[in-house]
Amino acid sequence: MTANNTEASRRTPTQKRSKERYELVVNTAKQLIGERGNDSVSMREIAKQANIPISSIYQYFPDKNAILEAIMQSYFEEIRQGLRHFVDCCQCREDLKKGIIQGIDLFYATFKQEPTLAILWAGLQANPKLKELDAQDSRENAGLLTDKLCCFSKNSSSNEIYNAVLLLLHSAGMTVRLALDMEPAQADRFIDEYKALALLRLDALP
Repeated sequence: MTANNTEASRRTPTQKRSKERYELVVNTAKQLIGERGNDSVSMREIAKQANIPISSIYQYFPDKNAILEAIMQSYFEEIRQGLRHFVDCCQCREDLKKGIIQGIDLFYATFKQEPTLAILWAGLQANPKLKELDAQDSRENAGLLTDKLCCFSKNSSSNEIYNAVLLLLHSAGMTVRLALDMEPAQADRFIDEYKALALLRLDALP
């Protein structure tokens, strides 16, 4: 758990019943915010939909932004676990390049399969405090890929690789969210163009 998480949550549930109630709050908020947007949902509505007293929510979350943070941190950690597994399996630079392109496709597919994710992400971006979570997630993922790329790119500066990968990763989210507002055929071409640009930059690394 990061420092931000520690500040956001009043306490982490340890008992089974507490964990179940915690998950109920998170899942209910995820559904409501995903349907209507972060600004259109109140703590009272979350409590009503979950059929629990609002005081129960405040046991774990001081405010609604803390709930949104918990939702997004769960997504971020799921993606990072998959990234760690992918990096560990890469045996050469070509494996890494192909995996990054496949990762873009998977990222796009995830947003298409779960439309509420784009709305949740928009709520994150609209909040100055929570927006930093997205940037920090990109930095951590860029660090993982940079370490592996450095193993295959002995003549490249680690700073050069890191900056290139960070730009590609952080741009991926914005690219996918823009594609979701397009007609399917145009969106697919748009994603293909982004992948082509990503390959050009990765190929340009010494």
